[in-house]
Parts: sequence; structure tokens; C-alpha cells
Amino acid sequence: MDNGKISVRYARALLSYANEQHCEAEVYGNLAKLTASYSQAINPFNEVLSNPMVESTKKIELLQTAIGEPVHPCLIRFFEFLTEKKRENKIFIIALKYQEMYRQEKNLLRADVTTATELNDNALDRIREFVEQTFKRQVEMHVRINPELIGGFTLDIEHNRMDASIAGQLNKLKKELQL
Repeated sequence: MDNGKISVRYARALLSYANEQHCEAEVYGNLAKLTASYSQAINPFNEVLSNPMVESTKKIELLQTAIGEPVHPCLIRFFEFLTEKKRENKIFIIALKYQEMYRQEKNLLRADVTTATELNDNALDRIREFVEQTFKRQVEMHVRINPELIGGFTLDIEHNRMDASIAGQLNKLKKELQL
């Protein structure tokens, strides 16, 4: 069975279980922190989680440590279930699928805002309002700072990018001049 199908099935099962336990939001938050930690150290995580010599309890402890805050018991039980089924090495993809399904179920839209400098709350609120009005959905915003943009911002929503950065405008001008 391919990894995508496995991950979707386990993510769907976790979402269903979390809904029954009324802990879907807490699990979502825990998994968001896990995927952030995991993406910074993919190879070491995969080595430990794929290693049959590492005890299941140690793998679960690693996952809990990566989350960095109290982990909801619902999610701990899911980690135990994954280790019983020898699927702990799929947790990253399962976590991403869970987050995607959760956002869809809750009608949330993820928006990634990258700015050249830190924006004040008023500017972020205006961006949030623009996205909510445009897409008619609640927005979960993630803000990053990238000084290479020089000024302005980029806004990534689902698979679309709006580039209102100075660096983007300079690149566009450069391409036009080369033609």
C-alpha cells in the first residue's frame, strides 16, 4: 500500500477519534508544533522512528519532546497505536494530512505572510480582513520575516502567491528589461 493512502487513512482515523474525544483543536495544535520541529530535523527523526532497535516508548517520548508542550492524551494514545502498528515513521505525513483535513472540516484557510520587517497589528489585521473577505473563510495566519524582500510582503494562500514585495517587483522589472 502506498504511503499516501496509509497516511490519509491514519489521519482520517485520528481526526475521527479526536472529534469523538472533543480534542481535535488540541491535537491540531500539537501536530502543528510537531511538524514544525520535524521539518527542521527530518533525517534524525526518520532514523530514530524507523529504527526497530529503538523502543516504542522512546519513540513516543521523542515525539512528545518535539511538540514541546503538554501533549493531549488523545494524541499520546494515537502515538501508541502507531508504534503498535509499526507506522511511527509515517507520523510526519499523517500529521500534515490531519492538519489539512482539520482545516477543511473547520473551514479554515492557511495564509503564510512573509514580510521584510515586522508588521504592526493593524497591518496584519488588514491583511487578515482582505483574505477573509476574498475567500469567505476564517484565516489562520503564519507570519515570517525575510529581509531579502527589501520591503512589502508576499502572501501565500493554498497554492497561490500574491507578491507585493520590492524584491518581487525588481525581479519582474529585470525580466521585462531582458526581453
